[in-house]
Amino acid sequence: MHARKATTPEPGHRSPHRPLHVAAPGAAADPTPPRQPSPLTTDSYPEGPRKVVVVLGEVDYETAPALATALREALRTSGEGVDADLSAVRFWDCSGLNVLLRLRREALAVGKTITVRSPSRAVRRVLTLTGTAPLFRPPQPERVPRLERAPSAFDGRRGSPADD
Repeated sequence: MHARKATTPEPGHRSPHRPLHVAAPGAAADPTPPRQPSPLTTDSYPEGPRKVVVVLGEVDYETAPALATALREALRTSGEGVDADLSAVRFWDCSGLNVLLRLRREALAVGKTITVRSPSRAVRRVLTLTGTAPLFRPPQPERVPRLERAPSAFDGRRGSPADD
């Protein structure tokens, strides 16, 4: 096995959800296909001590490094952690999940958290099938157990003790 840079896709790798560039009939085949807009865009904004990263597009082997960079930068500049808004993600595979799992480990090491806000159907499916959805839910406030009410002098009796 040879080590490869994470940003360089394997030769011949193509997302099954992206069309191949095919030359029009009769036209000379251009060896370099026209540059298409990036299938992944991210934006971030602060929300209190957390950073929200909005992800739009497809997350696969080719785009996962860009997602990792955006999330890592947001984590670095946040006070408590990152909320990933994945509601506009059209395609999500294990590459995206691996980005989240690595980032979660990094966040926990520095006392921060990573949550997934509004996962799209594609994201929810992968998180559910892998059993990792609970790892990216917002932390629930600790529930204090209800204390049993101490018996009162008035329990089971009418009136006040002075009526006796």
